[in-house]
Amino acid sequence: MEKKRKLNVLSISDKVRLTQLVEKGDRKKCEIAKEFNIPPNTLSSIIKQKEKIMKFNYGNMKKMRMTPYLDIDKCLLKWFTQCRDKNIPLNGTILLEKANEYAQQLGHTNFKASSGWLTNWKKRHDVVFRTVCGEKASIDRHCCSNWIKNLPDVLTGYSTNDIFNVDETGLFFKCLPDKTLMLKGKECSGGKYSKERITIMIGSNMSGTEKPKLFVIGKAKKPRCFKGIKSLPVDYRSNKKAWITSSLFSEWLLNFDRKMKLENRKVLLFIDNCTAHNHDIELSSIKVHFLPPNTTSILQPMDQGVIQNFKMFYRKEIIRQLVNNLDNNESFSINILEAIRMSDKTWRSVTPQTILNCFIKAGFEDGDIIALDNSTTISDDKWNFVADHLNLDDKNFSHYVEMDNNVHVCETWTDNEILSETLENTSESEDEPQNKEEVIFTQVTIQQAKDALKTLRNFVETTTGMDDKAFSALYNLEDVVAERSNMKQTLMTDFFKEK
Repeated sequence: MEKKRKLNVLSISDKVRLTQLVEKGDRKKCEIAKEFNIPPNTLSSIIKQKEKIMKFNYGNMKKMRMTPYLDIDKCLLKWFTQCRDKNIPLNGTILLEKANEYAQQLGHTNFKASSGWLTNWKKRHDVVFRTVCGEKASIDRHCCSNWIKNLPDVLTGYSTNDIFNVDETGLFFKCLPDKTLMLKGKECSGGKYSKERITIMIGSNMSGTEKPKLFVIGKAKKPRCFKGIKSLPVDYRSNKKAWITSSLFSEWLLNFDRKMKLENRKVLLFIDNCTAHNHDIELSSIKVHFLPPNTTSILQPMDQGVIQNFKMFYRKEIIRQLVNNLDNNESFSINILEAIRMSDKTWRSVTPQTILNCFIKAGFEDGDIIALDNSTTISDDKWNFVADHLNLDDKNFSHYVEMDNNVHVCETWTDNEILSETLENTSESEDEPQNKEEVIFTQVTIQQAKDALKTLRNFVETTTGMDDKAFSALYNLEDVVAERSNMKQTLMTDFFKEK
């Protein structure tokens, strides 16, 4: 008699992983079915229910049930996630009390959180209580070792061009060296110093050959200095605290997924577990992999020197411009538009080898880290000139670079904000107040651009020892202007075509 197959009931998370393996397309369906110990017809049924499965992607749950009081469920999860990320110790009693509190605020007078309800909630979201020691959780070295040991299995099937990491960092964009002591170590909790600060999402693939546009978040929705500007080299968004939020990250993630889909690529994206990175959107071309909590200082590639390299270039550029202004007896200040330009310029200066080095340092690949010429250091003459002019007490350039390393960049929710988010209430960020000194940009004609290029060409060709890069940049600009000119000419001839 044939032995009866033992029924294997997959969890929702297993089904999600199964559908992702099928979508990746590098393995046969029969092989995937065998791995999960299910018959091929069961695999086909799971694939057909993909959209429904994604809606119920709740950890270890085996069945797809719509939980009653979904708004309470979501509020409690967001609050729990925020507390967990801050390493605040929680237990069942606290969660029950908080659930009842949200129920009252949401108008569910008949709801009473019970131990049974909490047990099901924990199963739905794969919640396990752990002891938190100390004020801030320390780095788990054992966890890091295990992660690096298992990382090759996670990376299997992906080339270095298709392995990405992104992370956010705070930047006091207008700060000069004489403000270092005042702002150094500020965490900006509660959105403090939001007018002085921007949040920047920085990311790259492992090979360093593909660096997505910087995602910049400021306080003002329509900065005065943006007037007349129609194209920015970065993606700019805003909110009152100049922080990354769940909605902003989801927007970026969805756009990145669409880009990968258009390129017919399947990529792996590593991110940390900050509250803003929690998302429930369906992705077709990106597999998101979360880094373990409290390990990013060791395991996150962007934290191994990429962000530091970017900031060194940025602050070197500030010093360069400051010295130039001092030489010409001109005042010096930076608005957000100038900060965006400098950020894009300095991000382009971070080399592929620097990025690969940081991935190697984070354990993504075995190999030697190649020593690079540290061109990000500022010359002693320039730095000493600035230090003397500003009467700096702290003349260490690295302290200036590292002044905003601990700036808080991720959303922190109050109860009212959690309720508003759950009920889908939104508010717009205020505009930046008008500054009479801001320059308003006017449209430049193609002919004006051509005339300016002639001046640039004259400068390049009449300057002794001009680098080849200057000629390449000039040729590229000439090509861009010529293309725009041809586009405009085409539109004009179309207008006069006979009908």
